[in-house]
Amino acid sequence: MTLVPISKRPADVPRPARCTHLRIDPRGYPIIATVGQGPGNVDFGTLSEQRKLALATFDLCAVCALPFGVELRWQVTFNKDELVRAKEALFGEAPVHEVCGLYASQVCPFVSSPYARLGDQWRKGMKRPEEVVLAGYRRTHRVYGQQSGLQTGTGVLHFQMKDLVKSHTLHNSGEAAEAYVRALETEPALDIDPQEQVIVELLCNPTAKEEEDSGGVMAGAAWYAGAAFCPGVHDVLGMDHYVKGESYLQLALQVLFKPGFSKDFADVDDAATRAAMNWLNSRSRLPAVLERWRQEGRRRFRPDSSRDTKSSTDLRKAKRKTRAASRRKNR
Repeated sequence: MTLVPISKRPADVPRPARCTHLRIDPRGYPIIATVGQGPGNVDFGTLSEQRKLALATFDLCAVCALPFGVELRWQVTFNKDELVRAKEALFGEAPVHEVCGLYASQVCPFVSSPYARLGDQWRKGMKRPEEVVLAGYRRTHRVYGQQSGLQTGTGVLHFQMKDLVKSHTLHNSGEAAEAYVRALETEPALDIDPQEQVIVELLCNPTAKEEEDSGGVMAGAAWYAGAAFCPGVHDVLGMDHYVKGESYLQLALQVLFKPGFSKDFADVDDAATRAAMNWLNSRSRLPAVLERWRQEGRRRFRPDSSRDTKSSTDLRKAKRKTRAASRRKNR
């Protein structure tokens, strides 16, 4: 079969089956899961740390927001030699599915063009390297917050990847198109359960009243599920609301230490919290990153016996706080 390079007009590029649910902006670009999506504004130039936290918690792809399952987790880099030498690699972006990463190589102006220039305030005007490498890892080993290498004094989430299995080195649009067509032809079907589907829908669509980014809402729900115990998360950009809100940590501790609390907590009015708790309660095994965070929470905190003796009172208070929080921005 002769493979023909795909048109670079985003509307003309066939989408992977797993990306067909993504909303499209007026120019035809898919609105991927990791970019900020405030009311009436999609910021393609900035990654949302709140969204990255939610994606890491629920083990979802940064493009389509669907789960990884047994598939490799892919990252974009520009130094193949360093990639091969390293036993592990650290990235400031959340990983993606292979076909989603290759789809981005067709429609994302930065990834698809060797003439693209960086647009952020720290590297504005710098030309990106000509060679793009997509690296597929077997697992995301750790996720934690630390200072950005670009933004002095600003904390961002970092993804430590391990067990490099496969890579694509793309020198030009023809190579990128060929790799993408092959990935489309072999795209595996994803088995998504109802609890995952609800989280995906919440992440990929505006909130009911369109007053805030749904990623911020889902980050708050992820906080309860265990993201509160992510190392360094308190210093990450955009997390002040959860750090300063005392109820977030208290509720996360209730979920972590009190058997059955998450089941009762799953009937709250807030859709994001309800979805996170139903997802948590339905897992026979948690994603490795989230389980590591929860182990960190057990190490750092000890269950408070007073919470056990006042369980019904605490539960009523927790529900009231969550209902009130659902009416505030970034609940």
